[in-house]
Amino acid sequence: MFILNPKPAYQEEQDNKPKPPKEHEKFFAVLAHLAGLFWLPILPAPIVAIALPFIVLQFARVHSDFVEQHAREACNFQMLMGCFYIFALVATYFLNTTFLLWWVGVGASLFSMWQGGRAINGWQAKYPAKLNIFK
Repeated sequence: MFILNPKPAYQEEQDNKPKPPKEHEKFFAVLAHLAGLFWLPILPAPIVAIALPFIVLQFARVHSDFVEQHAREACNFQMLMGCFYIFALVATYFLNTTFLLWWVGVGASLFSMWQGGRAINGWQAKYPAKLNIFK
C-alpha cells in the first residue's frame, strides 16, 4: 500500500451524514478520471495518464474522502491500462498493426469518461476492472 501523504490524525466533529461533494471536489475527481484520455494514440502520453491521478491522490486525499476515493479508483484503473498498453506495444511489434493500441486507448477513454460523468454527478466511482495497488 502506497501512502506518501497521510491524512492528519485529528478529525473534526461529524454528524455521520454523508455530505454532498463540493464543486472543487468534483473537479479534482473528474480530473483524475479524464487523465485516461491520454491513452489515445492521438495524444500518446501514457506517463501523464498514470501520473495525473496519482498526483491528485497525493495532494487531495487530505481534504476530501470523495476525491480520495475517485483518485484511488482512477490510479488502480490506469495502472491496469498501463499493463494492457505494454502488452499492446509488444503485440504491435510482432503483429505489425496498431489495432490493439487503438483498442486500449479507446477502451480506457470510454471508461474514464463514464467515471468522469459519475464524478460530476457526485456518485461513487467503480471501474469494472482494476488492479488493487492503491488502497
